[in-house]
Amino acid sequence: MATAAALLGATAVQAQTQYLYTDIDDTTVVDGVFELDLDGDTIVDFTIEHILQGGQLSNVNAILLHPGDSIGGNLAVGSGQNGFSYVENVVPGTALNSNATFTGISNNTDIGYLAFRVDGVAYPNSNWAGPVTDGYLGLRILKDDTACFGWLRLDVADSAKSFTIKDWSFNPNKDSSHTVAFELLDVMETVLKDLRISQSNGLLQVSLGQELPLSIYNAAGRLMTKTSPEFEQRVSTLGWSSGMYIIRIEGSNWYHNVKIWID
Repeated sequence: MATAAALLGATAVQAQTQYLYTDIDDTTVVDGVFELDLDGDTIVDFTIEHILQGGQLSNVNAILLHPGDSIGGNLAVGSGQNGFSYVENVVPGTALNSNATFTGISNNTDIGYLAFRVDGVAYPNSNWAGPVTDGYLGLRILKDDTACFGWLRLDVADSAKSFTIKDWSFNPNKDSSHTVAFELLDVMETVLKDLRISQSNGLLQVSLGQELPLSIYNAAGRLMTKTSPEFEQRVSTLGWSSGMYIIRIEGSNWYHNVKIWID
C-alpha cells in the first residue's frame, strides 16, 4: 500500500495539466522501424529500430533507439556503461524532469541500446532483452530549445524477437515535469479508492471500482484461485489452511497485491 500511495501521490500534483495521450492499436515491429511523433507535430522525434538475426553471422537480435529528425537534444532515460548507452525500463510513477538521468542515448553515436543479444545471450546492461510486458521509455525532446517530457509503453518478445508499441503521452508545457504512466495510474487510483475486502463463514468478498479479475496465492506462492472480471468478487475459502494469503488485483497494465489473514 505504501508503494501505491507513493505512486498516487505523484499523480495528484498533475491533475489539472492537459497531456497529449495517444493510444494506438498495438503495433508489432519485426526487423524494421517504428517512427515516433511524440508531440503530434508530424516530425519524427525518435526511431525505434528492430534487428532480427543481424550481423555478419546472423546471430544478433537488437532493439535500438535513435533520435529522430527534429531538433537535436532528443534523449531517453538510461545510463552509460563501457562506452555504450543503455535505455532504462522506467518504473511507472517516475517523475520526468530536469533531475532525471537522460543518458540512454549516446551523444556521440546517436544510439541507445534497449536490447542486444548475441547467440541468444543478452549483454549485461540490456534492460529490454525480453520478454518484457508493459515497459516504459522516459523521453525528452526539445521545443524551441526548451525541454519537454513524455513516455512510451511497449512490450518486447522473448529473446528480443520483436517489439510492440502500445501508447504514449507527452506534456506540451515546456520545462514541466511529467509522470511515467500518469494516465494509467489514474485508473489504478480509481480501483484502489473503491477497494473493500471482508470475510466471514468461509467466504471472502472483494469489492472493486472496476470489473477486474483476482488471483489469490498462499504464502508459499501457490495459486489458490483465479476469478473472472467482476465488480463484486466472492471466493469460498472453505478447506484452506489458516495463514497469510495474497490477493492480486490485475489491471491491463498494472497489478496490486493485498495481504490478508484467513482463519
